[in-house]
Amino acid sequence: MNYGGGGLIEDSGEVWVLANVVSSACRDIKAPVIFDVGANIGDYSLLVKQHLPSARVYAFEPASSTYQQLTEHLREVDGTGDIRPYNLGFSDSEKTTELHSYSIEGQQVSLLSSIDSRLPTQVVDVRIHSSEKIDVQTIDCFCAAESIDRIDFLKLDVEGHELAILRGAERMFDQDAISIIQFEFGPANIYSRTYFYDFWWLLSDRYDLFRVIPKGIVPITYYGEHREVFLTTNYLAVRKAGLCAHT
Repeated sequence: MNYGGGGLIEDSGEVWVLANVVSSACRDIKAPVIFDVGANIGDYSLLVKQHLPSARVYAFEPASSTYQQLTEHLREVDGTGDIRPYNLGFSDSEKTTELHSYSIEGQQVSLLSSIDSRLPTQVVDVRIHSSEKIDVQTIDCFCAAESIDRIDFLKLDVEGHELAILRGAERMFDQDAISIIQFEFGPANIYSRTYFYDFWWLLSDRYDLFRVIPKGIVPITYYGEHREVFLTTNYLAVRKAGLCAHT
């Protein structure tokens, strides 16, 4: 089932999705537009370029210290210059908000930066290590400002804030301008008070939904309460056949 298996790129099935679903969907697109939202230090963005060398990758990382690592990493590794880093976060509106970084069992972990505050549990001692004010905007506003008329693949890994970001892409959804979405669902959604039902309600009319497993995807054809599994898992939304395709 791969519930709880979505944390590591190499083992989660994300590589399979890039190699099989995204590469196939973008095969006839001259310069696919890829958004890596929650890019951290850029490992996923670099993986995208391996599978889609002609892609224009927009890598978004709001945490200032992690963004510095991102730019340094891309400078060292990416020779194309087609990965564009942005020290920017997304949400459902333009605003200034707090971004929290965390420690797990006393060790700081940059992968857990989030807008929605996490709390310690009986199982894992997760605590806020530091906070900073960041400006966030919507995907709609960013695309309008940058004259981006489509997103061929939108990858979201933002520790529970995925739904808010999708709600900030209303215009792009109305124009059927986002082809494929990958989003994470897990423990962080407890703290952002979002449910899988919210994603189903927002996406299922326009997209076919799948759970990502290590070597494939499993279709989700209906919603039931048993879908509410708060263990880190990646999901895929693929625009339904017959909706407008942008090339």
